[in-house]
Amino acid sequence: MATMEAKSITHQIWSEIGSCRLCGSSELNDVLDLGAQPPANSLRKSGDVSAPEAPLKLVRCESCSAVQLTATVDPRYLFSKYVWVTATSATARTYSEFFCNQVLKRTSNPLPFVVEVASNDGTFLSRFKDRGCKILGIDPASNIAAAASATGIPTLPEFFDEKLADSILAHSGQPQVVIARNVIPHVKEIHSIVKGLAKLAGAEGTVAIEFHYAKAIVDELHYDSIYHEHLFYFSLKSIAGLFAKCGLQAFDVFPSPISGGSLVLFFSAAALEPSAALKEHAEAENRARLNDLSVWQQFGKSSEKHARELKQLVAGYAKTSPLIAYGASARSSTLMNFARISNKEIEFVIDRNPLKHGLLTPGTDIPIVSYEDGKKRLAGRTMLLLAWNFEDEVVGDLRSIGFKGDIIVPLPNKIHIR
Repeated sequence: MATMEAKSITHQIWSEIGSCRLCGSSELNDVLDLGAQPPANSLRKSGDVSAPEAPLKLVRCESCSAVQLTATVDPRYLFSKYVWVTATSATARTYSEFFCNQVLKRTSNPLPFVVEVASNDGTFLSRFKDRGCKILGIDPASNIAAAASATGIPTLPEFFDEKLADSILAHSGQPQVVIARNVIPHVKEIHSIVKGLAKLAGAEGTVAIEFHYAKAIVDELHYDSIYHEHLFYFSLKSIAGLFAKCGLQAFDVFPSPISGGSLVLFFSAAALEPSAALKEHAEAENRARLNDLSVWQQFGKSSEKHARELKQLVAGYAKTSPLIAYGASARSSTLMNFARISNKEIEFVIDRNPLKHGLLTPGTDIPIVSYEDGKKRLAGRTMLLLAWNFEDEVVGDLRSIGFKGDIIVPLPNKIHIR
């Protein structure tokens, strides 16, 4: 069992921690080392300088059991310009309506003022707007914030923290609902952000936090979800402990289809009775020993074995003809770099997001093409489905347009062929 030394070394755009980001303990035990990799969304044009690499190493705090990365990449590098757009995914668009309904069920105000942190293109806020709610988005990606505002979703192009929360309260008033979907695991200044969420919610508001659940990551081997934007890999225990420090108590939960297995956890300043669903999830987490080091270290060993098997399978197919791939997501970057799959095996990656077309994947330098261009070049090919978390949606679409080749689905858990 290795323990990191308590020191901090700065390298260009990243620095490495020597103590837990949540509790300050210096006893951080190794879980999985995915090697030095470029930030997962650092797509580039051909001829541009390659993105710098940073360590991608997962550790667990012995004191508070928080699982986290050792390297912190400068948030301005990661988020000031962004290429993920929520509306690209049909699953996310459909889920946004369900999410809105679930949130409104858990607030006493029928038309609450809703603030969303990391609101992206406003897909989720638009559902609340359609119901007649006052809304406000916050997103540090200036390109996406501007696009959202242009479509009628007012969005501040800012990094959220306690200071910005004070400004919002002064200028816009007290929200009744505060949403932070898939952002809390991303943030460097995590204590300031949670304090800011608590301030916005006040004594009577509801906070809805969505996060890729550590149990899904471990149970289904989602090692591809480990990349520099995701500093934390939360269990119920670790995230509830973080929010409790700022006076917010968890009271309810429901599952989300996003990321292949997420939870939406509800908090309030009032000490509400935990729901049956929350109690069931906590009991399942305890039975699975999710917060134990041994469970995470076994996850690390299984991830290494899976990556070797995937590399071998793809290399075998590539002996006949280069493969094609679908989904130039951030998680695909981790998967391919860790498994050492590159442009030698994959000719191009299809992606529906126009912000990515004409660019190269980070570290592996595979061209990204549009769906329209890619579907003209499907005949006789084998496909690696990098967007495996949208398997049914993508496979159904590909078969409907006549693609008959093998589709390699790397995860969850075991590789299978469709």
